[in-house]
Amino acid sequence: MLVLTVLAFTAVLGLGLLTLGETIASNLHKIAPALRGHSLLSEPVLVTRPVTVRVSTRRVSQPVSARPQLRAAA
Repeated sequence: MLVLTVLAFTAVLGLGLLTLGETIASNLHKIAPALRGHSLLSEPVLVTRPVTVRVSTRRVSQPVSARPQLRAAA
């Protein structure tokens, strides 16, 4: 029983280390500049200008003026 527990723990630990290693390897081009203090988020990527938005309110539907009446079934 102890052997299975050690085997399961080792498998989970190995899978976690493998996942962590793959993540670091695929994002190394982002991690290295961030550790040097040149993060991609600290530099402006897109220059924007102010935009004015106008909102106008209008009625979408008119009130119903019909009077409901009972109809004879055919």
